[in-house]
Amino acid sequence: MINFFRKIRQNLLSQNKFSKYLLYAFGEILLVVIGILIALQINNWNEHKKQKVQEITLLKQLKSDLVENQREIEELKERIEINRSAMDTVVVKLRKKEYNPTFDLLVTLIHRKSYFNNANSGYRLIGNGLAPILSNDSILNGVLQLYEKDFANIITRQNLMNTTIDNRVYPLTNRLFKTKPLSIKFESLDGAATDVFTPLNFESLSDNNQYINTLLQLKRIIEERLNLMDQTKNNVEKMILRIEEEIKLKSND
Repeated sequence: MINFFRKIRQNLLSQNKFSKYLLYAFGEILLVVIGILIALQINNWNEHKKQKVQEITLLKQLKSDLVENQREIEELKERIEINRSAMDTVVVKLRKKEYNPTFDLLVTLIHRKSYFNNANSGYRLIGNGLAPILSNDSILNGVLQLYEKDFANIITRQNLMNTTIDNRVYPLTNRLFKTKPLSIKFESLDGAATDVFTPLNFESLSDNNQYINTLLQLKRIIEERLNLMDQTKNNVEKMILRIEEEIKLKSND
């Protein structure tokens, strides 16, 4: 092809057809420019296709993480509800001065801790430089809001609850109860709550306002944690739907 164009140029020059040579030269330059533009367009198209594949992959990872977090929040709520229910029953029994063997197990359940593991592979990819891949700013901002505010607040409330159990409840429990290993193992009980706590003196315990008030304080912390988890769960559900819509849109683009 190059030899073909060279022969045309040589023939035009040998025939002293300079004006036609200039016209030909302009046409040749135009062809080169068009070729370059086509190559750039193909390169841009390939790059856009590559970025779209990366964006869809990131969106799918974000969705997978949020679905896992949604499931975990639902399970955590059930576990924490058991804490609150056990606490309510213990306080009622103390105020009514009604003791039965289930009281010991209920006190054990009060000490149970539950943790939010926070699946965050997609969020970490965003933090490692992939944020520009997300073309939808509302999704990017929504995901950042979930991880940096909602999930962070859940962990803050979790730490507050566990700290209260360790620093406020356990010191009283160790002073007012005797412990023995739980003869029946429950998978739902974590390692820190596998002892049965039996009151040294139930009558005295039922008159101990410090113990009852400490339980009520823990109950308020638990309720705040549950309310926050409800709000976060709703936000997660909305974000999952938005990500699903974006994946569908990008896949059909």
